[in-house]
Amino acid sequence: MEVPVNREIDLSQVPVLGELAFTPVSERYRALRLLTWTLIQLLLALAVFSPLIIRMFWPDVELPVGEGSRYWLIPAGVQGVLALFWLTEELLGFPRRGYVVRDRDITYRSGWFSRSTVTVPYAQIQHLELTQGVVSRLFHLKHLKLYTAGGSGNLRIAGLDEEGAEVLRAVLDTRTGKG
Repeated sequence: MEVPVNREIDLSQVPVLGELAFTPVSERYRALRLLTWTLIQLLLALAVFSPLIIRMFWPDVELPVGEGSRYWLIPAGVQGVLALFWLTEELLGFPRRGYVVRDRDITYRSGWFSRSTVTVPYAQIQHLELTQGVVSRLFHLKHLKLYTAGGSGNLRIAGLDEEGAEVLRAVLDTRTGKG
């Protein structure tokens, strides 16, 4: 029986992921995410400021909060701070979103506050799924999901142009032997 060889790797020869040319996701996906942020912030603001809105339109309605109470400022402040963090993540984190296809794997990175870089070897990909919901269809976007053996390394690349998603799916099908 032959003993397998486990050679040491010279790490200085390994390419750094940050130096690779990542393909960005669609700018339409940025618009969709900012639209989602705006709608959610409007709904939260409506909920937080509902006592004031009720007081404006129906001054005779008895509210559980007293006339001079400023307790509504607490949820308004919390909502404002969380909205600012979320908006910062959207504006500064979006340019980091991207993927790179290499000979043996695919890498996806995202995030600004919480940065994430996921690399999935083609040998571990069990199957691929290309999805498009109703809202994504309006923006001409698709999402590619890669399912791996064991399920611990599943990867989702959201916000791909329809044409680019089909091409990426075909490339990955070929490289994984699923096509």
